[in-house]
Amino acid sequence: MTRRAAFREQAWPEDQAFSDLALQWAGSVSECILDWVWRAFDALRTGPMTRADLSKPLEQLERDLTDLHFHEIQRLWAGETDGFSAFFPDHEIPEFESRHSARAQPPSYDLGFVLGANPRIIWPLEAKVVPKPSALREYLIEVRSRFVRGIAAPFVDQAGIIGYLLSGWPQAVFSKLESELSQPLKHPPTFDMRDHRTSFHNRGKSPFGRDLPDLLLHHLVMPCF
Repeated sequence: MTRRAAFREQAWPEDQAFSDLALQWAGSVSECILDWVWRAFDALRTGPMTRADLSKPLEQLERDLTDLHFHEIQRLWAGETDGFSAFFPDHEIPEFESRHSARAQPPSYDLGFVLGANPRIIWPLEAKVVPKPSALREYLIEVRSRFVRGIAAPFVDQAGIIGYLLSGWPQAVFSKLESELSQPLKHPPTFDMRDHRTSFHNRGKSPFGRDLPDLLLHHLVMPCF
C-alpha cells in the first residue's frame, strides 16, 4: 500500500530511538495509567452510575460510559499532576499508522494516554459493554482484529481493553477469555484486588508491513452493578 506521509510522520520520524522510546515509555507508565483507569471507574460507579438503571435497555450506553469514564480519568490526572506531566489522557485518538488512504478516516482509540514529546506514541485502551460473561463477541473482535493484528498499539508492547460488565461475574468472563484465547490469564500483583488480568500475544507484521512488538494486553472487567 502506497501512502504519502502524514504531518506527524514528518514532524516525529521513526528511527531506532523512536522504537526504543515507545517500548521503554509504555512499560514505565503502565501501572500509573491502569491505576488511574481503575480509580476513575470507582468514581463513576459510586457517582453517576448510581443514578441510572443499567439493567434496562439504554441507547448509546457504550459511548456514554466511555465518555463519562474519560471525564473521571481526566479529573484524576489533572488533580494529581496539576495538569502538567510527560503524558496526558485523551479519547477518540486517531491512529495514523493504521490509516488506509488519504481520504479514509484513520481508526481511533476509545481512550488512551499520549506521550507529549511524541504524540505518535500512544498507550491505548478500547472499551466494550459486556451484557453477560457469555456475550464476548464484540470484545474478542477488539482483541483479535485490532490489538493482535496490530491495527491498534503498533508501536507499544502494552495496551488495555475495558469490559463494562452488566450482569454475571468477572471470573466467568476471564474463564471464557482463557478458553477463547487458548492461554491462562495472569493476575498482576499490583492489581490483585481488582478484576484485572493479562494475556500475552506474539505478533508478527501488521497489515501495513510493520514489524510489531509482542503485546501484553490488560483485561479490565468492570462490574456496573
